[in-house]
Amino acid sequence: MSAAKKVEPISQATVRNLNDKLYDKRKLGAVEIEQQIKELNKQQDHDKIMEILIHLNDAFIRSTSVSSRKGGLIALAAAALGLGTDVGKYINQLVPPVLSCFMDQDNKVRYYACESLYNISKAARGLTLNFFNDLFDELCKLAADPDVNVRSAADVLDGLLKDIVTEGNQFDVELFVPMLSKRIYVTNTECRKFLVSWLIVLDSVPDIIEMVQYLHSFLDGLFVMLSDSSEEIRNVVGATLAEFLAQVKRKSSKVNFGNVVQIVLSHCATTDPYNYITSQTAVSWVTELITIGNNLILPYGSQILNSVLPCMAHTSRAVEELAKGANKRLLDLVTQTTESVDVKSFLGAVQSQLLNQRVPTRLAALRWVLTLYLRSSSELLGYIDDIFPALLKTLSDSSEEVVRLDLQVLAKLASNDVYFGRLMSSMIQLFRTDRKLLEHRGNLIIRQLSLSIKPEQIYRALSKILEPEEDAEFASTIIQSLNLILLTATELHELRSDLKNLSSDNSQDLFTCLYKSWCHSPTAVFSLCLLSQVYEHASDLVVKFGDLEVTVSFLIEIDRLVQLLESPIFIFLRLQLLEPQRYSYLFKCLYGLLMLLPQSSAFETLKNRLTSVTSLGVLQLIPKNPAGTADSTLASRTLNSHFLFAEQPTLPAKINFSELLTTFVQRQQKHAEFLRRARIQNEQTSTSASQQVPPQDTLDKSDSGILSASSSMQMIPDLRGSGSSSSK
Repeated sequence: MSAAKKVEPISQATVRNLNDKLYDKRKLGAVEIEQQIKELNKQQDHDKIMEILIHLNDAFIRSTSVSSRKGGLIALAAAALGLGTDVGKYINQLVPPVLSCFMDQDNKVRYYACESLYNISKAARGLTLNFFNDLFDELCKLAADPDVNVRSAADVLDGLLKDIVTEGNQFDVELFVPMLSKRIYVTNTECRKFLVSWLIVLDSVPDIIEMVQYLHSFLDGLFVMLSDSSEEIRNVVGATLAEFLAQVKRKSSKVNFGNVVQIVLSHCATTDPYNYITSQTAVSWVTELITIGNNLILPYGSQILNSVLPCMAHTSRAVEELAKGANKRLLDLVTQTTESVDVKSFLGAVQSQLLNQRVPTRLAALRWVLTLYLRSSSELLGYIDDIFPALLKTLSDSSEEVVRLDLQVLAKLASNDVYFGRLMSSMIQLFRTDRKLLEHRGNLIIRQLSLSIKPEQIYRALSKILEPEEDAEFASTIIQSLNLILLTATELHELRSDLKNLSSDNSQDLFTCLYKSWCHSPTAVFSLCLLSQVYEHASDLVVKFGDLEVTVSFLIEIDRLVQLLESPIFIFLRLQLLEPQRYSYLFKCLYGLLMLLPQSSAFETLKNRLTSVTSLGVLQLIPKNPAGTADSTLASRTLNSHFLFAEQPTLPAKINFSELLTTFVQRQQKHAEFLRRARIQNEQTSTSASQQVPPQDTLDKSDSGILSASSSMQMIPDLRGSGSSSSK
């Protein structure tokens, strides 16, 4: 016998209607299903109902016929209506088959799937939320469906789901957040609208759903959306972020500050074509988070610096101002907090930002070092080795403003004796390796440091470091620079005053200290003696100059010294020329200089000065006959006795000038040997053509006029006084 034919759970007439191409026929078949399900539910025939639902899925939903799939979707919706309040018992047989049709190739099937699930959800209400993640994922895709009718149907279903979610407490937000985190990075504008609309809805019922505690799961995606090409999306997302920030203020205890801060910081430097709205929003969030989080923000302070400081020199003025505000908030927090601060991590951020190409950023980084120092100098000094090299390197910065502030920072650190010595040594080494820095910034560096550190302390330290220097060229160059600063800088006025008198033990000790290193430069040590008014010793030095190898550089130094003598600095010296009997050694010094100079503008300047003063001195010494008395010789002696018998200034007794002179001679001998070796080495490595040219550095002492051109090139017009006196 053949097997008995299987009986279908629904009638053949109903099957034909559901498979029909006409909507009305399919609708009629759905009504028949609804009636049949109602009857079976009254009879509590659970098995029969399950059989019908399974059959609808197998025979219709999975059919290759478009009409059959449409009929199956309508039938499942009708079955849900027929089940009434018992729909929940069969929800697993109703929702998944419909969801499988959401991505159907036929747009009509997708449309009916939305319509079918709408009716099922309307009957099942909160029970539909058991499938919320899958439904949300499919609706997110349908938001960008190419068919307008499908999008419209999906939008209606979406509205119903939002009502269901907000009307009760059945929504599992913890189960939903991972799905949201996954979908938040979609790039389609319509999909983004869909996602943001759901965030707005969920955030609108904070008493039921607290989305703020999951903010870190979707915040990054929202910031990404700020770069969307749609202005509508940008505006909606901006408003949504503002609302979430307000939620953070109200419920800060539920916010994961660590993750939120790191997400926001990652967008501070985002570049977008929409007036940097992403950066503006991110930096404004940083400012608010610092205020809200207070001490909770401190562990992320270094990360904030690395993100905010570069924005202080942003292309957008709005971003720049916001960054300044955020930086100030953090500065205030670090200054006022009683909690511990990770100084090492802050200094790491500062060191990184000192390499930034923008000046405002580098300035802000240096101000942070000052802030940390003022907060706890001992704590900062514990990590000074981490930042000290970077601060020294910053002395070579292209911005003078940065260098000035850097010097203020270094001066603060140098209040510690150990780091003062290290600063002085490091500065000398920096000048040694970067001669251009010495040339262009040496004056600024020394003068700026002198505003914060006693100039005497600076000069004593530098002098002791340079005294044993073996590189004659470098030693001579830096001593000349230091000497010029000593003689001309306003900041060193008090130091010059001490050296002028040599009336105290300290001033005499200072003179001796400087002298020993100033010996690296003949003109520098000579000018030091003139400043200190030890003219007798200065005249001894001039005599020793005759034993030196006269070079172009040496004569140029004398040329510069002559210019300095004409400046306001040496007014006291020029006035002393009016008393030739008392300051005879001064005349000897200056005439000695005149004899060293070849015929040049400097020669004429000094000669004119001496000639005019000498003529005046002679006039003062001419015997006069007061009131027509006969004994004119006696009268003259009486009137001018203070000239004839003027007391000569004596050298300070506590200074061993003989020993100092020996030190000068020995130092210059070493220099001469150094220069000879250097010249021989240069000659050996030069080409045969250059070897035929006589060395230009060394001059015969009888050569006159060779400085006539070079002298005019080395003028120091800003140091000159009212000009040279003309000859009488």
